[in-house]
Amino acid sequence: MKVNKIYNEINIVTMKRMDDGVLDGIICSPPYNISSKRKDNYYNSGYSEMDNLTSDEYLRVRVNEFKEFSRVLKRRGVICYNISYMHENPILPNLLVTKIHEETDLTIADVIYWKKSNSMPFQSSPNKLSRIVEPIYIFVHKDNLSNFSANKEISKKNERTGQLFYKKYDNFIEAKNNDKFKSNLKAVYSTELIKKLIHIYYPKNSLIYDPFLGSGTTALGCIEEGLNYIGSEMKEEFYKVALERIKLKNDEIK
Repeated sequence: MKVNKIYNEINIVTMKRMDDGVLDGIICSPPYNISSKRKDNYYNSGYSEMDNLTSDEYLRVRVNEFKEFSRVLKRRGVICYNISYMHENPILPNLLVTKIHEETDLTIADVIYWKKSNSMPFQSSPNKLSRIVEPIYIFVHKDNLSNFSANKEISKKNERTGQLFYKKYDNFIEAKNNDKFKSNLKAVYSTELIKKLIHIYYPKNSLIYDPFLGSGTTALGCIEEGLNYIGSEMKEEFYKVALERIKLKNDEIK
């Protein structure tokens, strides 16, 4: 496959063309299955016509993706997977994490908490809280749970014992909600967040895949930090937005 290219297709199709163990990492935020209509609220993420699966259907689709993630990810590779809960079915992310551990050879190595600039959604519920923090699950292959790749900088070395000590990295990241880029895609994150994740896990020239590219934010972070990328976006409207944003970023860097 060509790198630094995005594809207007479902991610399973893209991954079927990838060789085994080709990716250094995956950074993404999948559909949350949160399209909902209630008397007091309607939320349209930009994928509402396809983001209304039953819980069982949703779990099956996501787990099948993770089985392909496992194949195309290097043995010491790292997945940064941002998924939060919906008010109507808040247990769903926990069920997904459990099924990934049980049905694939991937497991959680860490959980990072992303603090946004502003909380969501609006206060339309009489008893549910707005989210200002979202989890980012760090998945790795089970057999590399103790030696997966990271980009942490060494702060000092004990010359007598050879013990290395690293700069402080907390599992709490503050970053903007989004890039203030207007489109019909509402479920987005910021380039600032992507760059902070890159600094923790991925050195220069790493190859990163985003299977839910949306408006192209993961690719923009990779371009700014000197990494290579591949992206899949099934919705043509957002694919075209991503192409334009990537072109503008490349022109800016040139």
